[in-house]
Amino acid sequence: MALVNSRAIQGSTEGPLGIVLLGLLALFGATLVSESTGERAILLVVGSIAAIVAFLRTELSIHFLIFAMLLSPEIAVGQTIGATNSRAITLRIDDFIIVLIAIAWFLKGALSRDLLLIRKTPLNNAMMLYSVLCLGTTLWGVIAGRVSMASGSLFVLKYIEYFVVFWMVVNTARSREQVNRYLLSVFVVGLIVSIIGIMQIPSGQRVSTPFEGEQGEPNTMGGYLLLLISLLAGIALCWKRWRVATYFVLGAMLLAMTYTLSRSTYLGFVPIVMLIPFLTRKYVLVPALIVVALIVLLSPSLLPGAVYDRVMFTFTQRDTQASRVEVFGSRVDSSTSARLLMFSEATQAFLERPVIGWGVTGWRFVDSQYFRTLVETGVLGFGAFLYLLYRVMRVVADARNRFRDTEPLYFGLASGFLVGLAGLMIHAIGSNTFIIVRIMEPFWLVCALLVVLPELTSREQAVPGTEEAGHFQLSKAGAST
Repeated sequence: MALVNSRAIQGSTEGPLGIVLLGLLALFGATLVSESTGERAILLVVGSIAAIVAFLRTELSIHFLIFAMLLSPEIAVGQTIGATNSRAITLRIDDFIIVLIAIAWFLKGALSRDLLLIRKTPLNNAMMLYSVLCLGTTLWGVIAGRVSMASGSLFVLKYIEYFVVFWMVVNTARSREQVNRYLLSVFVVGLIVSIIGIMQIPSGQRVSTPFEGEQGEPNTMGGYLLLLISLLAGIALCWKRWRVATYFVLGAMLLAMTYTLSRSTYLGFVPIVMLIPFLTRKYVLVPALIVVALIVLLSPSLLPGAVYDRVMFTFTQRDTQASRVEVFGSRVDSSTSARLLMFSEATQAFLERPVIGWGVTGWRFVDSQYFRTLVETGVLGFGAFLYLLYRVMRVVADARNRFRDTEPLYFGLASGFLVGLAGLMIHAIGSNTFIIVRIMEPFWLVCALLVVLPELTSREQAVPGTEEAGHFQLSKAGAST
């Protein structure tokens, strides 16, 4: 039985809040157009082309966006000064593309009664709750003078931007063939990014995502590859087709991830290795993984030199003038010590405003998703964030169960996504994983595909040859809360 009735399909939206969110993005894009010059104008032209394509061929614009997620340059557009900190404001070409595609989507929806701006999915309530709380705590911080209006609004809009990616994909995916094309683009981009990363290894620098500025972001690269490796490993273990090519791409991603030298990434990789045999039902891998783990623990020097040095540096750094923290009787390096001290200060800041927090960007930078969410949005926002992750797990787990014995490709994809989510949750201890653009955009895109796939599969099996017709509907089982 479908939750989306015929009246909803004829053009109603998920309520006025969805229109308000897209309207805010449209206003943001219009402001950029009016103030852009030089390089920014070129980017806006590219984005405008994407918007026109979105109006005429939405699927093509999604492919364009997938490539822009990781292969677009970053532009510094200014800096804001808050009550307790200053933050650089950077935008990337995919930010422009999403804004302009959203505008085109809004106009197309206004002209077509068959197109919904925001379709009902099992995740909408959780997304709306988290967005409203982020917006509310930030506005309160602006009123109290703790949050810069420009900085706070831009960061909140970025959070909403990820959900816009989700909704756009949900609305455009109308067949399994289309879903497969999206997935192919995701993994092609992953291979390109991995090859670029591998080319960085001889330089001795840590592997980072392309076009990330002078310093680079190895931790971002690590988190992105954790997600892609999990997805591809799940598919490789469950789907027999293209297995050689899949393992080749997986090997390139693993090599690039290894040389990010990101300790948060290494920690996030542990639950992936532990869970993947069980979720994919490949229990034969368990003994082999145990043997490999014992070898690494007993003979860590067998690891690549750069990796071994990076891990051991945590406990062997020579004394410096920076403060060093002792953990379980051992002094950790200055970088880890600084992060731990920041966690302690963030805890004190949270206790000062435990309910609604300081507002997004209202306190100092915290390199941890959990501590940052607590400080900025308080218990309410933190609870909404955890609830959102829980709903994602439930929906993807339901999809995985649907595909257990019928669709090995999608069963592997869903299993890999759950494993990747577990890895990202560990990665988020030492990184702002769930608000990093280059991790979250592909995350929410694949999540959207897993939301629509069960209904697409059921419809195509029930009515062969009509895979391109109509819009999907969500079953009660998938939408229960």
